[in-house]
Amino acid sequence: MKPNKQVALALAALAMMSISGCGSRHSPKEVYYLVATNVSLPYWETAIAGFKAAAAQYNVTVKVAGPDTYDPQSELAEFQKAVAAKPAGILVSVSDAAVMQPGIDAAISAGIPVITVDSDAANSHRLYFIGTNNLEAGRLGGRRIIEKLGGKGNVVFFTLASQPNTEERLKGFKDAFAMQPGINIVEVIDIKGNASVAFDRTQVLLAQTGAKKIDAFVCLDSASGKLVADAIKRTGDTSRELVAWDVNPDTL
Repeated sequence: MKPNKQVALALAALAMMSISGCGSRHSPKEVYYLVATNVSLPYWETAIAGFKAAAAQYNVTVKVAGPDTYDPQSELAEFQKAVAAKPAGILVSVSDAAVMQPGIDAAISAGIPVITVDSDAANSHRLYFIGTNNLEAGRLGGRRIIEKLGGKGNVVFFTLASQPNTEERLKGFKDAFAMQPGINIVEVIDIKGNASVAFDRTQVLLAQTGAKKIDAFVCLDSASGKLVADAIKRTGDTSRELVAWDVNPDTL
């Protein structure tokens, strides 16, 4: 699901919940929040555009909050500020379920509807999740890697550790690889929200040859794919495979 449609659908769901009686209508006094991390990424710029388009359709007010970097504690702080403002509802993309779950549960207890988008906190009291089936997406990516490598090769992953959607994607790949003893996961690298880590590490890994050659790189986050592709292109080696996530223009 594209991020703009995903967030627009989530806002529509919250807006419908806020109608409290027959003939009730929305107004600009109704405020909804979207809380996420890395909000300056192209992915979230697209999602925010969908959020604002849905707000115009329903004649409500929307606000976006969250850090420009991957920072779960800052996301929690922004989420708590949104709760304190007593909005009509909150959409949140969960950067770290352990960090965010208490805040989500507190919001629900305070009577504020919360829907998770893109990345879930499945054990929280959130109303429901709207987004990709990330486990199945990982399995799909895994099957593609197996096909491209002929069932044999070394694979490296770049991820955001503890973020539920990337963890589910990684599990999906591992599920796909479980029956393929020729596929070897060499390293799972936590970029900690800094995509340049992926570029630098890829350059090092590309220098490995022979039995240590890395045959495929998988970027489970939405930022590192372009930089890993750049590192591979510099070598001129077309034998490497790359799987990258999301619909960022640079990635596509």
